[in-house]
Amino acid sequence: MKSIQIFLLSIVLLFIAACGEKVAFKAQEPLSDAALVYVYVSPYSELIEGGYSSYYVVRINNKRLDERVYTNEYIALDVKPGKTTFSATRAEVEEKKLTLNLEAGHIYYLRVTGDLEDGSFAFEHVSEKIGAQEIKTTGLSGSMVNSQEYVVTELVEKNDDTKGTPSLSKTDEIEKAYALKEKGIISQKEFEKLKADILAK
Repeated sequence: MKSIQIFLLSIVLLFIAACGEKVAFKAQEPLSDAALVYVYVSPYSELIEGGYSSYYVVRINNKRLDERVYTNEYIALDVKPGKTTFSATRAEVEEKKLTLNLEAGHIYYLRVTGDLEDGSFAFEHVSEKIGAQEIKTTGLSGSMVNSQEYVVTELVEKNDDTKGTPSLSKTDEIEKAYALKEKGIISQKEFEKLKADILAK
């Protein structure tokens, strides 16, 4: 019994430590010619058996993004206005879709709630009041290099002179690179090179 308690405590501590390494949520302002869409996995989603949380792949109009979003993480997307279909796929298997008519200058919150009582997950558009409150406790999702089968033309590129959307500071960039290293996406050597490149800018 004691060994089981120690094992469970270890899982909890590992999970808390992992959460502590994430870059904390940072609110953004929408671009004048785009909708700002936050996709986040509810911090209330459960861990699946074995102590690992499910990951979700996000698509826009069937075009896959690079990021995998885990429990208690978010991504922020600047998307062209108009009718747009988003989807979240859990562990490359189960997919949920929703379609929104996006308006420029507006903010949208799309929430994934994992491991419901029936074993499925939910993907839904929630109000700004709910989304803005829940997303505060999440951290920025790390990047994962995936096959670029499609180019996501729905995303709007940010201009350097766009007001209200400052670029990442060197510290932010290093923190993001460190998070990638901690997740095992890049090696220590690759992290050191990235860090040197960032500091040399």
